[in-house]
Amino acid sequence: MEDQKAMVETIVKFTWTVNNFFDLNCQCQVLYSDTFFAGSHPWRILLYPEGEDEVEICWDAGNNSTNLPDYWNRYASLKLSLINQVDGKMTKTDSLYEDFHKRHLPMIVMDIKKFSDPKNGFLVNDTCIIVAEVSLNTNASCGRELIDFKGVAKIEKDYVELLEKACSKHPSLIQSLLKRNRSQRFIERGFTALGRVLHFLKTKKVKDMVNDDDACKELQDLWDELEIISFDDLTWLEPHVKSALSMKVYMVKEAMVTKLKGYVVDLEHRVESLKANVAAAQDDLEGAKMELAIAEKGFVKKDLNDELGHGIPYL
Repeated sequence: MEDQKAMVETIVKFTWTVNNFFDLNCQCQVLYSDTFFAGSHPWRILLYPEGEDEVEICWDAGNNSTNLPDYWNRYASLKLSLINQVDGKMTKTDSLYEDFHKRHLPMIVMDIKKFSDPKNGFLVNDTCIIVAEVSLNTNASCGRELIDFKGVAKIEKDYVELLEKACSKHPSLIQSLLKRNRSQRFIERGFTALGRVLHFLKTKKVKDMVNDDDACKELQDLWDELEIISFDDLTWLEPHVKSALSMKVYMVKEAMVTKLKGYVVDLEHRVESLKANVAAAQDDLEGAKMELAIAEKGFVKKDLNDELGHGIPYL
């Protein structure tokens, strides 16, 4: 019983409603939520544009982020949701285990035009809603480990091998970010976004994409975030992502192909059966012709109105 109690998670949720977004955005480069607490540690949410092209939502670990308890490094998870006020199923959510000895943790990135259009549901009546969730389990047995990736970023261990293979085959991935003199935070965000997409494609199966709508939405969100990073060339990856996202269409086509194959097989059987019947009829025809030829020997056709004849000459 004590072990079971030890495994109970502490979950803290905080909802931030941002009213008058455009007015506030003109006045402030960064918008800050009220402070909320998970355990004894304060947290905030940051909302700000990355230039004029995108909106970024981050965790702020507070002024004393370097003094976080050790278990935060290993056993805490963060979740941020940008609520879709038109269609709840389209809410954009990101969650991760992180190295919390960092001040800011970028989570959600969205194109500013997509964010600003009320039809998309994220900013409605100049208002957006963000929900933050912190889950703690100080007795958990595992966590996510961040390790150095080629000296340019600290990346989650699960992603590093995939990223190394991708960068070995496509060296421009690293060069495209470094040559622009982007911030360390931006570079880490970029390779994390790429790692997530690669890890998703490696670990998911066709059945996951067919049977789970959330899996399709998750991949689309991951891809949207990756596209914002603007790596020089992702044409090698894009076909695999589009293929995975089109699995439902694939299943419809597969069902159609399977049905048509069955129909073709049935027609082939019918044609073979008809051919057999034609061959048998052909044999019957040849036999009937032979019998007819025999019957016609010595046969003289008569007119039914002809006289029978009596052997006496006519005078």
